[in-house]
Amino acid sequence: MSSPRTLLVHPEDGIGPIESAFDAAGFDVTTAHTATAAVAEATTAAYDCVVSEYALPGDDGVSLAEAVADADLEVPVVLFTADDDGARAAGALERGAAEVRRRNGTGSIERLVSDVSARCTEGPPPGARQDISGREPSATEVKRAVAEAPVGISISDPDLSDYPLVYANEAWIEHTGYPIEEALGRNPRFLQGPGTDPETVERIAEAVAENEEITVEIRNYRRDGTPFWNELTVAPVYDGDGDLAHYVGFQNDVTDRKNAERLAEERAEKLASERQALDRVLGRVNGLLSEITRILVESEDAESIAERVCEEIAAEQGYAGGWIAEVSPATGRLDVTAASGVPVEPGTSIPLDDVPSAVPQAAETDEATECAAGNGADARLAPDAVGGHRLVVAPITYGDHQYGLLGIYGDEEDPLGRRERRVCESVGKMIANGLHSVETTRILTTDRVVELHVEIDDPSFSLSRIAAAVDGTVEHLGTTRLDDDACELYVHVDSPAAGVDAIDGLPFVEEVRSVSSDDEHLTAAVTLTEAPPLTRLAEYGVVVVAVSARPEGADVTLETRPEQDVRQVLDVFRAEYEGVTLRSRSERENRDRSLTEFAAAVDDRLTDRQRAALRTAELNGYFEWPRPVDGSEIAEQMGITRQTFHQHLRAAERKLVEAYVHPRSRN
Repeated sequence: MSSPRTLLVHPEDGIGPIESAFDAAGFDVTTAHTATAAVAEATTAAYDCVVSEYALPGDDGVSLAEAVADADLEVPVVLFTADDDGARAAGALERGAAEVRRRNGTGSIERLVSDVSARCTEGPPPGARQDISGREPSATEVKRAVAEAPVGISISDPDLSDYPLVYANEAWIEHTGYPIEEALGRNPRFLQGPGTDPETVERIAEAVAENEEITVEIRNYRRDGTPFWNELTVAPVYDGDGDLAHYVGFQNDVTDRKNAERLAEERAEKLASERQALDRVLGRVNGLLSEITRILVESEDAESIAERVCEEIAAEQGYAGGWIAEVSPATGRLDVTAASGVPVEPGTSIPLDDVPSAVPQAAETDEATECAAGNGADARLAPDAVGGHRLVVAPITYGDHQYGLLGIYGDEEDPLGRRERRVCESVGKMIANGLHSVETTRILTTDRVVELHVEIDDPSFSLSRIAAAVDGTVEHLGTTRLDDDACELYVHVDSPAAGVDAIDGLPFVEEVRSVSSDDEHLTAAVTLTEAPPLTRLAEYGVVVVAVSARPEGADVTLETRPEQDVRQVLDVFRAEYEGVTLRSRSERENRDRSLTEFAAAVDDRLTDRQRAALRTAELNGYFEWPRPVDGSEIAEQMGITRQTFHQHLRAAERKLVEAYVHPRSRN
């Protein structure tokens, strides 16, 4: 039975006792000192077992086990770890290790060898000595073994000038490609070439001059000029009188292993480079998001938000400038509303054919797009026009309503990669949340509003279908948006001929809860699988005042600000229903000031910090579920501790609830 091949992975310090124990047990042991070197070795040679110390330079033994498993090498990895590393090595079995052994004294090494022996062989541990009397090979057999060995073997004569080759076996000839008649009589340095390391050559020369054995890895060249990595051992051989007789060289082609090591090193360098790039991105992004959050909290109008955001982008290191624009539905042109660091003035209108293709693509797909310098260099707003290397265009979208587009220019070679493109998308959403908040505040606090009366003559309207199911008139009481485009409608039905079961049978209804009911009235909460257009009106700053639905259609009353484009509001309904008609449009004083007064009363009670904490949390989606951010991230943006943020937020929430429950109380 051949000796089990074991790859022993251990730091150079302290490897001796373990290596000796495996040698004494008859194992064929190869050593490596790092996880990277071990992976490279394991991919180029077959082993029966890998035995690794947990604590290694660089990656630890658990990472090595995981890498071996990922590479499908089908070799068990036994982890050897000190007691104080036990906690850190937890989970090793789940990550690819076959066994974890504890090191707690000299006896633990013996137990390790025994366990590995049992794993590698079915019989007793290897290494038992046998009587070989009369089995010694003859000189002819030894010569044949040397000639047919799979390792290249050559012999040089030191008694001749320049130590020429006087023997080379078949493996040496195969490795180098030189016929024996071209090799003998020459110093083996003829295998060297332009990529051979001079320092390695010098080390070999010094060892030969001192009659010392040396093992090196040297770049040699075959007869056809192909380079290969040669693991070369050169050793002196003495005659019976102790005089130097020959130099023997053992040659092993380790090109595959060296290539694997090189790939592992390149991968490590690439990961280090990506980590550095990510650190730069995070540093830049943290500052940008913090400033934009502050802008959204402080600004009270859309124009100020757009202008200050662009200025902040241009001032941030790593960015060359930015702009905010929108595609006009009337002209189809790109209207720039704000810009900084860009040779274009706010108010400029540009045909879409004259801007980079990434701009209309972002508007159409509602996804962030990008383009590099030189790609459409003659177009307006191209990276070349501002001296940037790359342009990312992110949509500014709240729900289904697109407020415009955000353009950001990077002034580094490749600052706007996949990660930062996602950040730009998040910045666009943050701006959209801020604009929506400003727009909603304006409609609630404006002195004048426009009242719209819209008739929907289409029985497929969701409230009309509910009216048909219960055979009554349905009044809309309110709507709550849920996850995955679902929503919960609160409805009141006059003279229902059927109850909640009839509503529950509708295909777009997920659940119905009866709030109250009698013979003449029914109030219910209806959960729909898809939100109706009513829920999207808030994205345009539109307030739903009343909806009265019958089986044939519905009458809808809306309120919006005077400058709102009414066509956009009607298009929300017309995208899904037939027979949408604007029956009247009237402008009047905003008589209902209860919400405004309530908001003013709450605002009067809040401190600046409480107001900032509440609004920053809302703008970052803190009150959504699941939460996209936690308190630590928001606190970092505000420049305060997590505990301080939660104190301000809880105080603001308490005052908000007290203002609602006890409107006359004061703090």
